[in-house]
Parts: sequence; structure tokens; C-alpha cells
Amino acid sequence: MIRTKKTPISQIGRLITIAALSIASLCASAEPTINGMSTHSELGKEQFIAALFTETLTDSSRDVLLADENKRIQVRVTADRLSSRRFKRMWIEGMAINASPAELEKQAQNMADFSNMLKIKMLQGDIFTIDRGSDTVKVILNGVQLGEIESTQFFDLLLRAWIGPVPLSSEFRSKLVANGKVESGLQSRFDETRPSDERIATVDELAQSIAARHQEASEDQTDIPKVAVDLPSEPTVAAPKIATAPLPTAKVDIAPPAAVAATKPTPEPPKAKPQPKAKPKPKLAMAPKEELLDDELEEDDLDFTAESLLEQQLYIAKLKKWSSKFMKYPSRALSLSQEGIVRLAVTIDREGKVLNIESVQNSDYSALDKAAEKGVKRASPFPAMPEKMSGEQFTFSLPVVFQLK
Repeated sequence: MIRTKKTPISQIGRLITIAALSIASLCASAEPTINGMSTHSELGKEQFIAALFTETLTDSSRDVLLADENKRIQVRVTADRLSSRRFKRMWIEGMAINASPAELEKQAQNMADFSNMLKIKMLQGDIFTIDRGSDTVKVILNGVQLGEIESTQFFDLLLRAWIGPVPLSSEFRSKLVANGKVESGLQSRFDETRPSDERIATVDELAQSIAARHQEASEDQTDIPKVAVDLPSEPTVAAPKIATAPLPTAKVDIAPPAAVAATKPTPEPPKAKPQPKAKPKPKLAMAPKEELLDDELEEDDLDFTAESLLEQQLYIAKLKKWSSKFMKYPSRALSLSQEGIVRLAVTIDREGKVLNIESVQNSDYSALDKAAEKGVKRASPFPAMPEKMSGEQFTFSLPVVFQLK
């Protein structure tokens, strides 16, 4: 007779507990997968392919932002060059219009640190990654870590620039929160967009140089002073709300979005966007290695302090709130149930007078595009630049959201 040794019940309980903890640990450190993917263009030219990775696939922006799990933002550059100033401005402005003043103040130092990591001009094939772990956020370019931020809340606030109430575009946001559904052609392009070994080595050298300068600067850091800016405690995150503009829109019979979608007439065909002239590629091979490294850095790109960045973000939010009072929904666009987002680059002087308006992203309807530009002209002069802000001019991106209620 073969006798088996019985395992005590208490020991079985311990084994079950250990197994459960092991499974929980594995789940907690699960590798995020692609939730969605989209391209981003400016002035009619594609700049990069963006991907959002999450542990839990979903089609809800809110669920992604609230989920306390590993997430990843990744950008693969498709343009010949991507200015670091323009790239960091996307994050600074995106956070400014999708967060409250209290949130901006709390994350001011982290945002300053993050912005100061973005010193390298990105080239075609570069892979930029923001990785949210269990307790830290890593910023990586071509596999080289540029820095680390000890706040997962910072990642979620940064992500609002992409999938928050006022994203880069409605289509951009919807394709990122796609529950894992990605166009096969776009997936192939994403996979094929990679840096060369030589480029990776160059980025590594640049990162070491930047890290050394950051170390010196960190020794002189001081506490964040309070910045007095006249803003409401809770700014409208979806501003500018065109539907509430000073027009007799209450007399217009606009059905709820679901009903509008069912009865919308055939929309006007999208306008053909002019293609910008191709810029000749710089002949990097002819320059000495030291000059190449210097050329990859932004020469006049000053470091942000928490105070200066917070002041700029609050000022940007103030400018957007101001502009919303002057935007009007075109009557023809209302009658045709036309919606869209127009993004303009607006340059003002220190007194707030508009010097230049440039269309960065058009909607599919000329009436909305023209209405946005007219609204900016009516809004001039904007609130004056704060005294502590340097420069004689200030350029900011203004997203104008035309949305039926």
C-alpha cells in the first residue's frame, strides 16, 4: 500500500495566499499594449505617429486617465525634423488648457523638469517615449533615458494634452482610445519607423551633456513662489466653447448630437490643404562631429524654472479663456450641423495686440476656419504679457472648438 502524506489545511491556505500574491504581482507589472494609434500633422504635413499603450484596453478617455496602471505614450517621428521647442510647446499648452490652476501649480516643478529634458531636435525615425510605471515616469529617446519624474499623476495630467477635453484634434483622440483597434497600414509604418545605430549613439552623447547641465542647475533650485494670475479657480477645460458664443443660437433648432448625426445633410467636401514646399535636408556629413552635436541642441532654448513655466501656462489659459468671448458660430455652419476643431498659431506683442495669425490645423469646413480667424481679430488686444515674461512677442496655439450642443 502506498501512503501519501497529508498536507495540513493551514499550509494549503498559505500556499493559496502565496499563489494569489504572485498572480497579483504579475498583473501589477503587466506590460501595456497598444490601445490606439494616430498621426499628427501641422500645416498639412505629417509630423509623427502617436501610440497610446495601456494595460486595460478601452474606448473611454476617462477610463484611461483614471486607471492606476502602467501606461505609455510613444511618438515616432515621420517629418524630416521636429523642433524641440515646438514639441515641448505642445505639452505645455496642452496641459495648460486641460488642467486647473491648482493642478498646474502642483506639477509646476515636474513640468519644468520635463520641459528641460526636451533639448534635442528630433529627426525622422526617432522614437520618443514617456513610460508610466508603478511610481515613476521615465522619459526616453531612442532607448536613452533623458530623465525620470517621481509622480505618476504627472503622466496622467500630461496625457490630457492628447485625450483630454481639448485634444490636438477630435479624430486624434478617438483613434488613441480605440480599444486596441489599429489600421494595419499605420501599424506597419509605426513598426518600420526606427532610428539608426549612429543616431542612437548621437542621442546618447547629447543626453549625457544635458544631464550634466541639469545637475548643475539643480543645485540652485529654490521653492516655487506663488504666481498671482487673475484666473477662475476652475477654468472651462473645453474652452473656447463656441456653442455659448454671443449669437442668437438659442433660436436655432439644434438637435442633440445623436439626432444630429442621423439627420445631418451631406457635408461639404473637405478643402484641399496646400502642401508646403519641401525643405532641403541639411548636409550633416560635411560638419565636424562637435558642430553636429551642437546643431542637435536648441541654441536659444532657455531652461524653465517652475515659476516661469507656471506663469506661462496660466497666461496661456487666460488667453484661451479671453478668446472664447469673441468666437461666433457661423449661421450656415449651424444650419448644416457642421462641427470641427480649428487650431491657430497666434503671435501677440507685449500689450496683447495680434501681430500674426497662422492656421496650423483646419477643420473640414471653410466657414469654421474663417470664423476662428475672425474671432481672434475681434479678441485683439489680448491680455498683456506678464511683466516677468521675457521677449517682445509671444506665440501660442489656440484651439477653437466648434461643437453643437
